[in-house]
Parts: sequence; structure tokens; C-alpha cells
Amino acid sequence: MSSSRWSGVACLLLLFSWPVGAARPTCDRPALRGSFLQPALGDRWTSQQWQKEFSYMKGVGIDQMVLQWTADSKNKTTIYPSGLAGYQQNTRHDVVQRALETADKKGAQIFLGLQVNDDWWTYYAGNGPWLKNEAKVANALADDLWKRYQSHPSLAGWYLSFEVDNVDVTKQKQWDRLIEFYKTTAGHLHQLTPGKPVIISPFFDADAGMTSAQWQAMWEYILAGAPLDVLALQDGVGVGHAKTKQLPEWFRATSNAIQHARPKMQFWADSETLTPDSHTMPIHQLVNDLRAEQPYVSNYLSFSFNHYLSPQQVNPLYYETYRKYLATAKVESKDPSQPAALQAVALDSMTISLNWDPATDNLGVIGYKIWRDDKHVASLYGVETDFEDTSLEPDTTYTYQVAAFDAAGNVSALSDSASATTPSGDPYVTNLALGRPYTTTLAADPNYPDTGGMELTDGVFAVVDYLDPAWQGRATGLTYSFTIDLGGVEALKQIRTHWLQYRVAGIQFPAQVAYSVSDDGMNFTGVGTVVKPKRDKSNQTVWYTITALNNVSSRYVKLDVTPPSEIWTFLDEAEVRQ
Repeated sequence: MSSSRWSGVACLLLLFSWPVGAARPTCDRPALRGSFLQPALGDRWTSQQWQKEFSYMKGVGIDQMVLQWTADSKNKTTIYPSGLAGYQQNTRHDVVQRALETADKKGAQIFLGLQVNDDWWTYYAGNGPWLKNEAKVANALADDLWKRYQSHPSLAGWYLSFEVDNVDVTKQKQWDRLIEFYKTTAGHLHQLTPGKPVIISPFFDADAGMTSAQWQAMWEYILAGAPLDVLALQDGVGVGHAKTKQLPEWFRATSNAIQHARPKMQFWADSETLTPDSHTMPIHQLVNDLRAEQPYVSNYLSFSFNHYLSPQQVNPLYYETYRKYLATAKVESKDPSQPAALQAVALDSMTISLNWDPATDNLGVIGYKIWRDDKHVASLYGVETDFEDTSLEPDTTYTYQVAAFDAAGNVSALSDSASATTPSGDPYVTNLALGRPYTTTLAADPNYPDTGGMELTDGVFAVVDYLDPAWQGRATGLTYSFTIDLGGVEALKQIRTHWLQYRVAGIQFPAQVAYSVSDDGMNFTGVGTVVKPKRDKSNQTVWYTITALNNVSSRYVKLDVTPPSEIWTFLDEAEVRQ
């Protein structure tokens, strides 16, 4: 058959059965064939769930799974009962065995990832001795895995888990170290398992670091000396590293590098199926990305069908919408109906409650989008038709509209608007925390310091600019705390803290702030928790407030701050009022 476009069932059958490593036929419905799986998810599955997962995968033509890692060389753990000295299994089940056994039965392929190590994100390829040692670890791990699992026909190849990017791996010395690393690891894997490919999956940030031309030059240099078989390029759309319109430039540059330096190498896509807020990517967006990548690649992996498209993990409507696309070569485009009867009611000086009648859709509604004062502030995933908008300003009128959306990404017309006015808050005029000392469990970053150790209670507010010295910043994914000493037991009516959102600098509001009180500074009692309020993506500040406290007296007030992830959080003031 020729390589011209295929259509209908014949094209789908070809896509679903095309052998690994071979150039796939051009088709009007590019489709995922593989998925990365992080071991923790697989460890949660029962044997029956593993079977069901591969059945779901087969139903949409996916027959390849990349087990993202099998060991953590920093923490000395594995996801299987290894024979490596000093390593312990940290999973309940032998995840490798379960993956291979299931794939054997289902006629699928498993690519085993070798080790991860968090120090990669510190050293990248800048520490030669460290990287050489990791190559030795990789080879020992591969030997152990092959000895234990070589009888499985589904063991199709290998994946090297260290991810190279265009921001942190920019120097020729780093490239030379990577070449040696790849020679040591891939060379060993080729001797150990002849004919089984070795995969890497680098990524790029289209708006930072090296340009696409420099990226091409880097990979021409590396691939000329690195005996790798497959480069599966992360498209970065799901995590905000690229937009669909930028993909051709970067995929073309990578394809050029492969053609110039290692033309027998396979070029695959690693297409992302998530959004920056860790929800499932709408199917319209996913398909647009696949089509942008299609001229350059011969196969599509994903990060990740298993985590963000499988009916075992997310709303089955995503799966059904993707299946319908595969059957028709079109993503369904019917908008849901307009939500009706929106009502807004103020519950207190900081909270407005919304409710509305449900919308309908030809396949089903996934959720609702909330607009406040003409700005999109929240996306709700589920069938619930109510919402509480919190951390608002007292004595303020807010106007709302609601729209429904489906798994394809189709959005309904906005509902009629509804308004409510928050009542005036109690005028708690005395700030007991002003000028009072405090302690913290985590010092501010030296670049955004707590100057003099008194910024939290000095009464100085910053402007909406993260460079304002009144802000203090911390980059962590761990909960940290402040404890304010009021100097004596006081009656408390309100506790609040003031936070910054500045997304372009990676600064987000905390996931939550929990407030507690104590008379002795040791034994604390919780008095309230504020979760991250719904806000649009603009640069702004917000108060995390608990108010109208009754019968609360204490000397010490504690703030436990939980970041949304390993990201920056900035605050300038804490107030305790009566």
C-alpha cells in the first residue's frame, strides 16, 4: 500500500496494529499509541484493574506502556523485589511484574524506565562524577531487571528517565557528559537486549532558554555520538511550556536534528493530556496538538492516558469523546445548553452562594465555568450546580454568569447574570499583631527575605509587584508555619493574612492557611481554615480571613501554610484583630 492518506476503519486498524519502530501511515485521525505510567498509580490497582486498564487502552488503539521508572537511586527504593544491594522495595506490589503479566495477556508492549533521582533537577549534566555513577546504577538496574523479567514477551525496550531541556542543559560540557552517559547506558542495554530500543523524552520551554535553532544544534551534537533509538519529545502544552501554534517549529527542529545526526533514529511525540491545573485536557485541544505534531513523528506516546484519560481515573466522558473522534475523524462540536435560573445570595460579608439549573449535552456535561464581574474565576468539574465564592470583600456587589462545558472542550453560552452584595463586615479596628514578634519554621528565601524578621507584622503593605521588598517569599511544597506572640492573652475576633498571586513569576496563592491559638505557645487549638479562593489568573492579592470568632482568647496565634505544590508563595502581612 502507498503512504497516502487512509480513511475509515482501515486507517484505524493500521494505526492500532502498526509495529513499533516502523513509520506509521499518514491518516486524518492521528492517535495515541502509548502511555507513560507513574508507578504509584499502578501500585494502587488490583490485578482486575490492571486487566481493565489494558482493555480500555486497547479500546482506543493503545498497546504501549512506558513504566516511567523502576527505581529511585537517591532514596534507594525500587518498585519490584530487586537484588540491588542497599535498595528496598517501597511499593505494596511488584509493579513491574503486574505490568508485564498483563501486557503478555493483552498482546501489549512494556518499556521499562530505569532510575529517577531528584538530584538530576539540581545537577542536570553539570556534575560529571554524579552522572557517571548514575550510569553505573542504570546498568546494574537493567541487569537486575533483565535477569528477573526476561521471559516476558511484552518487555519491548527501555526508557532513560532523566529529562533533558533547553533551559538547564545549554553548555557543550553538559552535552559531552550526556553523550558519555548515553554511550554507557544505551550501549550496555543494546548488548544486554539486542534489538530492544532505548527511549529518551526531552522537553522544551518555547518561551525560555535556547531557541529552536539552538535546540536543533544541541541535539545534532548529542545524537551524533549517542547510540539512542527513540526520541519522544514532550510537547509541553499541558504544563504551559508551549502553545499549539509553537509545536511545528520545535518538532521540525528536533526532526531536522535527527535526520542530520542519526537518521535511523525514530522520532515520536510525547503528547500531554493534562492542563496546567492538573485536569484532563479537552479532546479538541489534544487532537489539535496531535495534528500539529503529525508531519514530524511516526508514533505518539502520551502523558498520560492512564492518569488523565482512563475511565478508571477521570470522568468516562473524556474516553467516550476520544473514542468518537477515532471513529469519525472529528471531535464532536455541539455546545451544551445554556445553564438557566442562576441565583446569587450573600451568605456573609465574604461569601456568596450560587446555584443554577443543570445544562444538557449530546454526550454529557463535564462541569461548569464561573465568571465573576466578566472574569473567569473557576472551573468546576462534576454535575454539581452550586458554588460558594469565598474571601470576597465586604460591602461589595458582585455579578456572576455560568457556562457549561463538555469533554471535547465545547462551552455553552453564558447564563443570564445574577448579582449579590456582601454585607458590611464588623469593624474590628485594633490589630493586636502590629509590631509583635513571631517565629517561623521556614526562613524566607534570601532573594525575597523577611528583612529584620518583622515584615509579617510591621503594617507595611506591598504593591502588586513581587519585587516590592515588603513581600517575603518561599519556594517549597511543604507546609510551613508562623507563630505570633501577642504578649498576653487577648480576645480575638478576626485573623487574616495577605497573599500575592503573580503567575508569570511562578507565585501562587496557598492551597490553604489553617489558624490555631494557644495560651502557652505549645498546645494549639484550631479555630479555622481558609482554602484557596477562586480567582482569575491576573496579578493580584487576597486576604485569607476567618472572622466573627466567638469566645476565642489566646496569647499565641499560629498560621500553618500549605502551598499548592512545590512553588512560590509570597505574603506581606498577618493581622489579628479585635
